[in-house]
Amino acid sequence: MSDISNKKEMKQKEKSKEITKKLSVVESNNKGRLVEEKKYFTYINESNAYHTSHVLKKIIKSKPENVKYVYLVISSVDPEIAEKLLIEFPSEQKAQIIAEIISLIQYSKKEIESFDKILRRLLTEQFGGKYVLAKILENLDLDQKTALDNVFRQKFTENASSFRSIMILFEDLFKINEKDFVRIFSDVPSEVLSIAFCNQPQVQVDRLYDVLPKGVKNIVQQGIELGRKKYSKSEINKAQQYVIEYSKNLEKDGFIDPILKEDNGKKES
Repeated sequence: MSDISNKKEMKQKEKSKEITKKLSVVESNNKGRLVEEKKYFTYINESNAYHTSHVLKKIIKSKPENVKYVYLVISSVDPEIAEKLLIEFPSEQKAQIIAEIISLIQYSKKEIESFDKILRRLLTEQFGGKYVLAKILENLDLDQKTALDNVFRQKFTENASSFRSIMILFEDLFKINEKDFVRIFSDVPSEVLSIAFCNQPQVQVDRLYDVLPKGVKNIVQQGIELGRKKYSKSEINKAQQYVIEYSKNLEKDGFIDPILKEDNGKKES
């Protein structure tokens, strides 16, 4: 009887070893998958979240069923980044995205790899080198921007138009149609307008006053008068850049027409 008992115990131990071995393989595979999943969409961060949302919205607009890729991206990135991406979508789309994430929709490895490459390429094309250059140009004042633009038009004529399309000047906002002008300047905070218009010609200041409600106009008017001797060139440039960035975001979201026409650089040359 003892021999039979020993044999049973031996078999049980062998089975336990096999199960333990299988579990360790499964666990190892799961860890591998988790590490592998983290490889995707790692280029999306807080600094490019807005632009990523913009690209994703364009992808959906081109083909509504592409909304499934938004679920994929938002469920793959860190929660803080996901929040920044999600906030840029309309309420109805936002609810749809959340509902699909809750339903735990599954994607094949091939689908994930394919869209990861597509999104990376689109972000690089739209917000890669040109995007970085635009951020660098933001720190230049009007005189520096104008001087740089002149050099391009004189010495690098073949690139002048492309360069000019990246560098939007505050004065460009006075060349847009009246509807878009009102849309931009009626929404900018009065304290920003007071600083941004400190060094502007009176004709441009008067045009601003024409689109502001009476109460806001009085506040801005006082701010401009006090600010002419108060604010530095750097502070004025910063306020103007705020307005430019706000305008560019309105343009990206389709609320206003393109600020610069495609042939703008050619016309100026």
